[in-house]
Amino acid sequence: MTTVADAKTDHLIGIMEMDDKLAKIRSQINSKLENQKKMALVLQTIDETLKQQNQNATPITYFVSFLTLLDQCCVENEIKDLPLATCALYFLDLVAPYAPTKLLKSKFSDILVRVAPTLTSDVADAPLIRSAIGFLESLLLAQDAKSWNNSGNFKISPKRALSALLDLSLDPRPKVRKRAQEAILNVLKKIPQGTSSKKHEHPASSYASEFALNNLITLLNENNIRLKSSKDDSNSQPKVIHNLQLITSITSSNAWPLKQITPLCDVLLEICKSADQYLISAAFGAFEGMFKSMTNEIDAAKFITVLDIIFDLKPAQNDPHLAPSWLAVIAKAVVSFSSNVNSLEILMKLPDIFKSVGTYFLSENSSIAESASQCLIAIVVDGIKDKDLLSPPDVDSKLYEQVNFVISQIAEITSDCLTVRYRSSAAFICELISTLFIKLRHRANPGFLNHLELIGNWRSNEQDGFELNEISEKVIASAISSIGPELVLQVLPLNLTDPKKVGRAWMLPILRENVQMASLGFYVENILPNVEFFQKKVENGDPNSVNTKIFATIIDQIWSLLPYFCFLPTDLQTAFTDEFAARISGLLYEEVQLRPVLCNALKNLVVTEKQRLNEEGDDIILNQQFPQAKAKEDLEYLSTTKATKLLSVLFNVYTQIPMDQRNYVAEAIEPYFNISTTEDMVSTFNKVCSLLRKALDDEIKEGSLTRDDASKPQPKNAVPKLSVTMMDLIVMMTKYIPSDSHNALLTIFNETVRIENSQIQKRSYRIISKLLEIENSDSQSIIMSLVSNIMQVFIETSPTTLPSARPQRLEALVKLIKLLPRDSLHYITGILSEVIDSTRSANEKTRTTSFTLLIEIGNKFKECTGEMIRNTLIDSDIPDSQATIQELFLMCCAAAGPEIPHQRSAAITALSCIFYEFHKELDISYQKELMQFVEVFLHQNNREVIKPTLGFMKVAILTLPEEEILPELKGLMTLFLAINNKHKNHFKSKIKHLIERMIRKFGFDVIDNCIPEEDKKIINGIRKAKNRASKKSTENTTASSSTTSSNKVGLSAYDRALYEDSDSDDSEEEVEEKPTKGKSKGAVQYISESRDIPLDLLDKKALSQISSSKSKKFNRKSIESSFKTRDGKLVIKESNDDDDDILANKDSLNAYVDAVRQGPVRGQKNKLKWKKQGASDNWDGDDDDDHKEVDSKSKNKRGGNNSKGKGGRITKSQPKFKARKKF
Repeated sequence: MTTVADAKTDHLIGIMEMDDKLAKIRSQINSKLENQKKMALVLQTIDETLKQQNQNATPITYFVSFLTLLDQCCVENEIKDLPLATCALYFLDLVAPYAPTKLLKSKFSDILVRVAPTLTSDVADAPLIRSAIGFLESLLLAQDAKSWNNSGNFKISPKRALSALLDLSLDPRPKVRKRAQEAILNVLKKIPQGTSSKKHEHPASSYASEFALNNLITLLNENNIRLKSSKDDSNSQPKVIHNLQLITSITSSNAWPLKQITPLCDVLLEICKSADQYLISAAFGAFEGMFKSMTNEIDAAKFITVLDIIFDLKPAQNDPHLAPSWLAVIAKAVVSFSSNVNSLEILMKLPDIFKSVGTYFLSENSSIAESASQCLIAIVVDGIKDKDLLSPPDVDSKLYEQVNFVISQIAEITSDCLTVRYRSSAAFICELISTLFIKLRHRANPGFLNHLELIGNWRSNEQDGFELNEISEKVIASAISSIGPELVLQVLPLNLTDPKKVGRAWMLPILRENVQMASLGFYVENILPNVEFFQKKVENGDPNSVNTKIFATIIDQIWSLLPYFCFLPTDLQTAFTDEFAARISGLLYEEVQLRPVLCNALKNLVVTEKQRLNEEGDDIILNQQFPQAKAKEDLEYLSTTKATKLLSVLFNVYTQIPMDQRNYVAEAIEPYFNISTTEDMVSTFNKVCSLLRKALDDEIKEGSLTRDDASKPQPKNAVPKLSVTMMDLIVMMTKYIPSDSHNALLTIFNETVRIENSQIQKRSYRIISKLLEIENSDSQSIIMSLVSNIMQVFIETSPTTLPSARPQRLEALVKLIKLLPRDSLHYITGILSEVIDSTRSANEKTRTTSFTLLIEIGNKFKECTGEMIRNTLIDSDIPDSQATIQELFLMCCAAAGPEIPHQRSAAITALSCIFYEFHKELDISYQKELMQFVEVFLHQNNREVIKPTLGFMKVAILTLPEEEILPELKGLMTLFLAINNKHKNHFKSKIKHLIERMIRKFGFDVIDNCIPEEDKKIINGIRKAKNRASKKSTENTTASSSTTSSNKVGLSAYDRALYEDSDSDDSEEEVEEKPTKGKSKGAVQYISESRDIPLDLLDKKALSQISSSKSKKFNRKSIESSFKTRDGKLVIKESNDDDDDILANKDSLNAYVDAVRQGPVRGQKNKLKWKKQGASDNWDGDDDDDHKEVDSKSKNKRGGNNSKGKGGRITKSQPKFKARKKF
């Protein structure tokens, strides 16, 4: 019963979909496009015919009607009416998927005979054939296995229709070919009803694959020589590519027979030898289609067979054409099997894959070795799944041991590659080992510790010019982040205090960059004690000596590790003891230079645990190593035992440092507010409030909070007043105190906001902003009940708010307006004049925030449309009104009434902002009224008023419909040009820009006709400038395209396809060393050895003694001679003397030019003037654009276009609101 009900539901859904499609076509009866209109007319005629015959509009009736219409268009297998036949087939393609399967199956032969002329006729065009293909697809999808096997031996069978589709899939017309290939994919993907359960292939899959493969082999045999040439101008490549696209369609449907996989792989790999990147890409597409289609467990055997076949086709070790392509196919195959079929099964085969691919590391061609590395890296990254790397109890212990064995085999194979035999590929092998560390994480221990020791020893030799130093550091960094610094430092100890052992101070920066989720106790017990050793050395040494400076640097580097060992530490509860916390607290008081590091460490302790607790938990290995429950326990430990004490210390430090240095302390304080218990927060808040009250009383008595005092410049490193510091702390804790304390906060706000001191007022408004950001439901309800009271305070304090505190006040108002109740809209009337005035403030932040606030007010009026605004509660002279968007415009227009230029200017600016944002909410007539109202101000003489008026007119002209502006256009143009002449070109650039925008909207001719003859020069200048710009753009495009094409000459197709996006920034020396002719014979390499100890080539460490650059010999004589003058006197330079001879440096040839640049020049009256040296002071004849770029960079360094954020940080300027950009 359920199956029958589902079938009925599907049938009804299908009819509804068909009706929707037909209704869309019916709506195009008045379309301007002839083909759409004809379709709608044909459908209308069919609908009327069905009504006359009293037939229901069902898929069957439509299908029969359109099939009859198609018959009428074809006479004796020839198309007589092509447009009508195209319409009929279009509708058949649309209706056929909803027609009953029985009808399509039983009448298959009759239907196919009727459709055949549309495929074979000479007059058939692409739209007709595409519709016919779609119809054939629906027809073939309805056939069962019996029909496909043609058990009745009918002359016309589904395979015949499929044959037509296969021919069309190679059609030279792109849309026809693509539609046919899509149809073949859909047909072969669906296994017909009645197919044997043992056979998971379409009955026609062998036929389709034979057709495609034989056709491809024929094409290759005909054009074999041409395909290998990169200078082929024949038509063979497009045909081969089309054939490969057909094969991709068949393989993507999982319909390629197993017996034909071997010849297919052979042919595809042969194509990969071509120099044509498009052929290679198409061949890879066929491979990828084959791999992606096999997505079930039942395909595992087939996939393994395909893999075995591809491995059997392994090319020669030094084959530059086939080897990279084969390696790319291997990577895709393994990754597809792991992702779609069985990741564990492919993991067990990885040792064999590593052995097979690893032989290419011995290739003489470095690009092949690099391809082998990239192949294995892709397999490691995407082929090894995290779920297979878990440890017990999340996985079976037997499986865990099996995976361990596989990892040990991979480790053994890669270890053999770190010998002298593989010297030329050492960098690529190290890349692979680095990737293995990152992927395997804790499972890399102990198998890869030998790799780490060997590569670490290469780096420890510190040999000059050894090119593996950088990649060695990368491997060590990967090991630190995956298996942890404890294991790494056991294998490669730092040895900082023992001169007899190999020192590894160079590892300190690597540790700092890569330590995470490590043992904090290990750092405290094993690394931090080194500080005391070097501290004594610094105290007892000469402060100007090099050694002392090195020791001081090591101390700084050791301390710089602390924040990273505090990044999700695994032993927080045992390592972060009271003793260690007391030591950190003491250092915060005593060591000023360590404060940033220590505060960062304390912050990381909380922030990283909090992040871990809030993560979604997609990383299953991390979930096992560091579960979220552990993060919760760690936070509870910090909250209950450390937070209060640490906050006290941080508060004390915060009060002792200048304002511009407080940011890092504030960042450390806030996380501890976040985790503190409610009782602790209330206690802390009460203490800070009492300190604030005392500080305010004392400062008021002293008179240090007066307005005049606040405006005086403060010393550079002056510590702020205690009241300001306490206000900062209250602002920080506002979001974290319980709702019971909100009344106390509002009391503080009410008192402090009335103090005429800008620092206090700013923080007072920030308290409200922070309070309104709280998302807690309890707090929200309390805040909502107090919004009206807060707004009343804002209205009362408007006259006493200092200009420097205005941005913070407006920001708080933006948040208040969003929460304003519907019955409190009258408060907007009380603040609107202040908001309008702020739009013309000298402070950019004030202006920007005022525009945002205006838009929020408009949104509030829209939201509360129809509500009563009780203006009489604010001013008894203002009558009550209803909240509408028109009312807001009316208020702004009223603000432009007084004859005060600044006030009018601000009102018009506000009108421009809200007009741009809300013009769609206004009637066209109302918009025109506003435009006429503002236009009056263009007749004034005051420039301060005219400037924003022009801005409003631009917004209005660009937003209003053309038909509304055209009648007024001539008068407006005359007025604009009159203003330009009247004010002596003061508004020339503004009016020119306005005319340019009008030209874009109305066209050159319309604007030209509206401009008086005496002012034609302005539009002629615009036309000339536009022509010059378009001509220059065309020239630049041509030049860039020729440059791009010339740059690609010389690259093989494979290189362009695979390696164009890779990093290829070789240095000049590397470029010079590359051979230009002939086959690469390998790089020249040098062996570095001492006189006493000969080099043992059988030792793995020998690899570090072989370099591609010649090591420099120590020349005692040359060093000694550099300290002597001609008469033998010794000259010892101080270590800090950097004033070397100009002629001795690299740019000595330009010394004269530099001297002239820096020297004086003769000015008026022959006086000497010294030039101001700037970034753009350059006589090299560079373009102006280069100077501008340099100037902008130097300006940024000086803080030119940036603003200082909290704590002195340089931040990007905030984007302006979009309405402001329009005027």
